[in-house]
Amino acid sequence: MADRLILVTNDDGILAQGLEVLASTASKYGRVVVVAPDRNRSAISSAMSVHNILRVDQIAPDKYACDGTPVDCVLMGTRHVLDRPPDWILSGINWGFNLAEDVLYSGTVGAAFEGCLQGIRSAAFSLHRSAGPDKVTKWLERFLDNWENFPLPPNSIWNINFPECEPKGIQMTAQGRRKYFDLMEQRVDPRGKPYFWVGGDRGPEYETDEGTDAAAVMDGFVSVTPIQMNLTCKESLARHQDFNAVFGG
Repeated sequence: MADRLILVTNDDGILAQGLEVLASTASKYGRVVVVAPDRNRSAISSAMSVHNILRVDQIAPDKYACDGTPVDCVLMGTRHVLDRPPDWILSGINWGFNLAEDVLYSGTVGAAFEGCLQGIRSAAFSLHRSAGPDKVTKWLERFLDNWENFPLPPNSIWNINFPECEPKGIQMTAQGRRKYFDLMEQRVDPRGKPYFWVGGDRGPEYETDEGTDAAAVMDGFVSVTPIQMNLTCKESLARHQDFNAVFGG
């Protein structure tokens, strides 16, 4: 579709290799306009700069750097840079998985969710940290060739993760679970004042239950997970009688 308009963003920043690969691959499907953070804005979820001004600079034809968050970049692209709403919003390719509860922290996923809020078909892409984003082009193309033929509900996006190895294929998966070992580590600066560093040397451990995103990528497949913004716990919502008995209905 020659007139397809595609907005590409990420959370790793305008210079990230994954962004370049995603934009280059997406250009086969329409006109690509990149609006991405001017620096790394990872793990910022759906944060929006409501208390700060925003600036955007055009650094190349159809390529813009914004000093805001990934969500800011989506809003800047859809409301200022582009003269009409894009047909697709693609976010990534993130350096590192966004599996399981990672999606709650991910700026990559946050940008795709913002696209969904704007009523635009959106997807987030992530890759194992030791794999090169240039190695996943044919699998990315395979997804983009077909995703319009598998529509999702209005409040949903695709979350795609590529494995470390050459993929064996593509699997649709459920969001899994992970174990966190993040630390709040206290250190001391050269002036003797304490500061804190969030994180740790121990990497995440993902539960690999059958049918989950982590299980698929650990087994060498591309995991393609439909996720939604509606966080209602339907199991609890269905227990009206129990609720009324506890809270006095």
